Amino acid sequence: MPSLRSLGFYCYFEALGIAFQSIFAGDIRNGLKLLVASVGYWRFLPNALVLQLVRENKPARILDVSSPKLLSLILSADHDVLALDLDDPQLETRWARTARLLGHSRFSYRFENACELHIPDASFPFVYSLSVIEHIPGDGDAQAMREIARVLQPGGKALIEVPLRYEHKDVFQNYDSKGFALPEPRFYERWYSPETISRLKIPELRVIGEWAMGEYLPFDPWIAGPRLPRLLRLALLPLEPFLGAWNMWLESKPGRARPLSMILLFEKPDA
Repeated sequence: MPSLRSLGFYCYFEALGIAFQSIFAGDIRNGLKLLVASVGYWRFLPNALVLQLVRENKPARILDVSSPKLLSLILSADHDVLALDLDDPQLETRWARTARLLGHSRFSYRFENACELHIPDASFPFVYSLSVIEHIPGDGDAQAMREIARVLQPGGKALIEVPLRYEHKDVFQNYDSKGFALPEPRFYERWYSPETISRLKIPELRVIGEWAMGEYLPFDPWIAGPRLPRLLRLALLPLEPFLGAWNMWLESKPGRARPLSMILLFEKPDA
């Protein structure tokens, strides 16, 4: 099995290939967008973990409850993938459009609330969710986990990633998860702590893998907020996968100085 960093770069080069195909097919806007911002800093290792699990388990169907949808495009070349989002129009105008241009007929999409999925029980052998569940307010994170458990087949696996810090915090911002300005701050995301990550460990699923991901040098405070001038921030976008490969660590527990996220692998017990 290739190393995680090898799989991370595989995802990166696949993204570049999709970008060039989109440009040559006439979708210049979306192609350039993917060419400049292919794989985000925080996505390099989680993307690799998803690819590794798919290669190991060879699921017939995959449910994507993530943001963004690059992995859906890559995986739909060989797997039936259903990509979900609550209300982001780019699911249709960007990702589904690109799938059609690529001829990926196994890609499908739907606008759904992760807390109330209109999907039959035990429909998918593999589900993954990167950077979504933490944005659901109240007890919606636990409800989303119960829905994922419901649609997961017995023996199926689910990979979930959420932000991790040493202290729990509910973060409020004056913009939404898509970056649009709001008239006043509202709940944006939840930073879990090693103690409150238990919110996601529901009885219906068994934890079979647990990793903390973080960084050696503190890049996150600079590139996640408004500290850098806009042009400099844009110039850094193409470098993010290389920064992620070089500066990110992945361990079985948050033992280093700067944890950023927790990645949990669940399995649904056989009935």
